[in-house]
Amino acid sequence: MDATPSKRKQSSNVPSLVLESDNTSGTLFESHTDRKPRLFEPRKDRKHELRTAIATATSELDVQRARRDALEQESGLTVERARQLNDENIDRLHRYNDTKDAAQILFGKLAELKGKTIKEIYAEYDIELDD
Repeated sequence: MDATPSKRKQSSNVPSLVLESDNTSGTLFESHTDRKPRLFEPRKDRKHELRTAIATATSELDVQRARRDALEQESGLTVERARQLNDENIDRLHRYNDTKDAAQILFGKLAELKGKTIKEIYAEYDIELDD
């Protein structure tokens, strides 16, 4: 029976460990720890792909910044001012929605007091149902 580790039959669940001789000193070394595994070696084509992707993203970012700057000059608004106006409009919309909700509650109470439907109350005051 041959007792060399590389020729032993291994079960499928146990990883095989191949011991090899370096032929210079006669010592054995484990191939998976003494050598760089190929799995971790950088691939040159992958580096090129990543560099290309970074260059493309940087180029697109430059285009978007130039577009933003052109729009700022054209409109006379800075990004900060546009955000401020947007926030003011959102505040106005919140106030409008709160007022509308209160009015709907009042129309509901009025309809209840008069014994009518809300649709009839809206018609009485010339208000469209979509308003």
